[in-house]
Amino acid sequence: MPAAPIGSVSFRDPENAAFCHEGVWYRIAGPVSTGALTLLLESPLAGQLISDGSLIAFASATDDKTSEVLRVYAAMSGRKPQPGSRVFVVATAPLITYPWEWPNSLLEAAAKLTLTLRMRLLGIGLDLKDASALNVQFVGMNPVFIDIGSIEIWRPNPSWNASRQFIEHFINPLAVGSGERVTAAEAWELSRHRGLKSDAARQLLPKGKRRSMSLRLLQATTRPVAANAPSETQFAERAARNKELALKATIGLTRRLLKQVGKLHGTAHITTWVDYGSREHYGTEDLVRKSDFASDFVNASPGRGNLVLDVGGNDGFTASHLVRSADANVIVLDADAGALDVLYSGISATTDLAGRVTPILGDITNLFPASGLLDTEYSAFTERIWPTAITCQAVLHHIVITQGTPMGFAVEALARFGAPVQIEFANEDDAKVKILISQIPNWQGAYSTEVLLAALQARFANVEVVGTTAPTRIVVNAWNQLDSR
Repeated sequence: MPAAPIGSVSFRDPENAAFCHEGVWYRIAGPVSTGALTLLLESPLAGQLISDGSLIAFASATDDKTSEVLRVYAAMSGRKPQPGSRVFVVATAPLITYPWEWPNSLLEAAAKLTLTLRMRLLGIGLDLKDASALNVQFVGMNPVFIDIGSIEIWRPNPSWNASRQFIEHFINPLAVGSGERVTAAEAWELSRHRGLKSDAARQLLPKGKRRSMSLRLLQATTRPVAANAPSETQFAERAARNKELALKATIGLTRRLLKQVGKLHGTAHITTWVDYGSREHYGTEDLVRKSDFASDFVNASPGRGNLVLDVGGNDGFTASHLVRSADANVIVLDADAGALDVLYSGISATTDLAGRVTPILGDITNLFPASGLLDTEYSAFTERIWPTAITCQAVLHHIVITQGTPMGFAVEALARFGAPVQIEFANEDDAKVKILISQIPNWQGAYSTEVLLAALQARFANVEVVGTTAPTRIVVNAWNQLDSR
């Protein structure tokens, strides 16, 4: 058999691996990891964590399925499972996103989940052996821990061997992103998706955070010193003699980290669209009409609401409407981090919305590509997100005029997902459009309703103008894609 595609198997942890077989995800756990996961499953804590959404659901596979998965995994991965390995069936996360796509609010939520989960695990003799931000995914805005392979038996240790990784994956990006200009996602980009080292973070911190002694002390613990042994080794004998004291110390460390995360909750970023919620250019009736058009579009065909990609969705006004009037799940894709943090603060505490709306940082014309080992370890945005409908309200004039993207390419950027599209289009007579064009010397681009309709008709069999949201703004639906070749 050929080697398994990297995207279908994890390989960083020699003790266990995640493996997708026939569309189902499994965790192949070595004997040590099996002991930890079995202990968790036999505890009431497992049911509590799964029911409250903190932990991905998982269960032991049957003996027959275990034998089958181990055999196929060994043949396809080139890595032979350890003797005594077991297999666990793991639920599928609805979306896979990465920390470099998260606004600060999502990274903060993931950090808090990681620490609170660790404290709950310590209560039954378990621990987390790593603290990667990649261990967490989101159902709407609710974080869920998906890497059950990082759960291990607690070994008496007053510190936490994963604290350095936690600081580099969470504390440092959040600290850098706590100012008004730089975001945590941008800090992750600087690190090439490895977490931000403390020396680099110190150079990027906003002035107020540079004076924080608690932050400085935590960052100091991450600096490699040749003579230092891991805390687990360094304190092993003393911790083993007094497990209760070691446990109290490591819980104390976890609480300090949690307190530090809270201190890094920054003010709203100063961004172009952070105050867009006021929408002075829309009347109240026009704003409601925008959302009603979107709801009618999603409700027009069964299944369209399974996953709506709301391009340029800003503060989530339309997304919230789609959840409530079209029973939709929505990704709000916006390049403005400040606006997405406003969205999070306004929606995350609203029960019926928090689990259905996910804010993601991104530009529809420059989405994150594949990266990692052989460019398949971290999948491209278009390989992970499969929307059943796309809404794009009052965005194309920025893409075509401000970014200089030809209309046909802008439409192609929407069409490549293979889903029906609704566009709210500000035409050439719109006041905002005229301002944008006036700011570009010698503007020569092709921007008009006719140009938009022609671009859509080249990609979709059905194109229909369904109404207006303002005198100079039309709404167009396009569906049934034509062959793009």
